Amino acid sequence: QTNTMGGSVKIFKKCSANGRVFIYLGKREYVQCDGEIEPVQGILYIQDYKNIAQGKTVYIQLVVTFRHGREEDETMGISFKKELIIDRTEPTQTGSNNGSENKLQQVLKDKLGEGAFPFTLKFPDLAPNSVLICSGDAEDVGPKSMGVSYEVRAHIAEREDDYVGKKGTIVSMGIRKSQFASVNPKVRSPTSTAEKGFIFGSGKVVLETSLDKDMYYHGEDIPVHLSIQNHSKKEVRAVNCTINQNCELSIIDVHYSCKVSSLDSQDGCPMQPGSSLNRTIVLKPLAQICQTSRGLCLDASLSKVTDETNLASSSLASNGENGNDLLGVIVSYSIKVRLTFGSMGGELETDLPFKLVHPRPGSEEMENLQKEKSTARSSEARRRMFQGQDSVIRESLKSSQEL
Repeated sequence: QTNTMGGSVKIFKKCSANGRVFIYLGKREYVQCDGEIEPVQGILYIQDYKNIAQGKTVYIQLVVTFRHGREEDETMGISFKKELIIDRTEPTQTGSNNGSENKLQQVLKDKLGEGAFPFTLKFPDLAPNSVLICSGDAEDVGPKSMGVSYEVRAHIAEREDDYVGKKGTIVSMGIRKSQFASVNPKVRSPTSTAEKGFIFGSGKVVLETSLDKDMYYHGEDIPVHLSIQNHSKKEVRAVNCTINQNCELSIIDVHYSCKVSSLDSQDGCPMQPGSSLNRTIVLKPLAQICQTSRGLCLDASLSKVTDETNLASSSLASNGENGNDLLGVIVSYSIKVRLTFGSMGGELETDLPFKLVHPRPGSEEMENLQKEKSTARSSEARRRMFQGQDSVIRESLKSSQEL
């Protein structure tokens, strides 16, 4: 920590293997809001600069890494990782920062003295969000995890075209890019209508679904309004409502879906021919209560102490940009409603797309999200505790029967 104007400010620091190159950042999370994203500003410090790096080229880069496979599966020269340098600067060159230093950079520069160089790195307009793809139930979040990650990387180059550097002089600090959006009440709420006829019977079953709005925050209840008109001679046996996370890996052209939340209901069922049903089913998308974790996209975590686990937000294009130009891991959400019929009647399905986003930091919605996560964690702990007790009881009964 450092003191500025009588106050205390948290500083993030990372050192190279040889202990001579340092990166200082005031923050590690960078937010894109309303089409604008703040730049990465910090200090590059080279200890004993005159003897080590004077006259040499020093690069600092903003690197995005897309990993679509586990590192232990890389054999025979096959790589499941792609790296892209999206911005690069030489902080030791005069005028490289164009004099645009913030207060934190000025304080650190004065405090560190010779060898401290301010730098500014910028994200491109279509930079993807940081996303972690879970590989299994026992996910170990680390630098080799699948998904999209960012890091600020600095090194002392041996020559001008050396953009990699020697291992001892390289220092990298991971950062996270996220995206916030505000709910626009003027946007029309999603609605969907589907109907099904039968070959050996007259009449149809009409299913109408709707949402109150097209954008929801993490941890917020999502009421799904259903209207079912049964004009056929079949019975509606059950209603199933599911929130699906749809993921597209744009670099390798792969699509898949994960189930986030689901509810089976038989209230009002079986629906007899000629009857109707109007009801509302409430679902809650939350990472702590997901039924499965394999393939699930989460927000990349920076802290190993606090629980920052959240579902990945919907990938949104900024104003004036084409959504088809998005890169990395493109995430979208939809609600699938399915009706099940009896007597070989099959099923009737319809989808409702919606957007799932993060609330602004410090807002009331963010406080509600933290409360929901805390409640979900305690409930999951109790469930696992009782599951363990049940397994002990089953084991004791089994052993007593064998005797």
